[in-house]
Amino acid sequence: MHLWLGVFLIAVMGLVLGLLGGGGSILTVPILVYVLGMEAHSAIVLSLILVGGTALVGALLHQRHSQLAWKQGLLFVAFGAPLNFLGAQFSLRASGGLLLIFFGVLMGICGAAMLIKRGERKDLAGEPSIWPMVASGAAVGFLAGFLGIGGGFMIVPSLVLFLGMPMKTATGTSLLVITANSAVALLGHRHGLNVGGTLLLELAAPALLATCVGVRLAQKLSAHQLREIFGAFVIVLGVLMVAYNTAVLYQR
Repeated sequence: MHLWLGVFLIAVMGLVLGLLGGGGSILTVPILVYVLGMEAHSAIVLSLILVGGTALVGALLHQRHSQLAWKQGLLFVAFGAPLNFLGAQFSLRASGGLLLIFFGVLMGICGAAMLIKRGERKDLAGEPSIWPMVASGAAVGFLAGFLGIGGGFMIVPSLVLFLGMPMKTATGTSLLVITANSAVALLGHRHGLNVGGTLLLELAAPALLATCVGVRLAQKLSAHQLREIFGAFVIVLGVLMVAYNTAVLYQR
């Protein structure tokens, strides 16, 4: 029963990832830990594999609609990759519960920022200074490695709020960055790559199929609708994650 529930929820993860360009690890890590009973650090490794693979497929699908800013995305990765690996090393010294609480707090902050955002640029002309990209890429890279995530719930707000990128372009570009961040973070978590191959296959298929559906839905919604869905989604999950893990730590 737990496996079928896990498969269903992982499919939801793929749908959200394709639709919003983030939220994969926000869902995947808790599903693996609380539904399938995996240890937190092992769940992080499997999450990176699942989310990285589905993000790659999603990015390629968004590219078909010309909604992927390769230059900004690759620069974002270049500035974040070194700190991504560093963050993964620091995470080995932190407890699983504290990692998840920190995860939830960041989700709430990013979600609120997206709800407050008003309007967007229609194109990428007149690009901002490179320094916001350096700072955003480095911060997201470190946190992605530290928390063992693709970083989409931070990437999308960074691209929209600091780089002025249109929401739909940010969604596709975020998936490109998530793919790269996941690959780099896996190097930092290479000690835990002995995750179950059978379980990976059982979860990967529904995730990939649902991602394709999510990308198609993203084309039918307006940028304003996507931004509101994204903001509300991460705030709700962030509050739930902080509340649950705080209660668990308090009971110990």
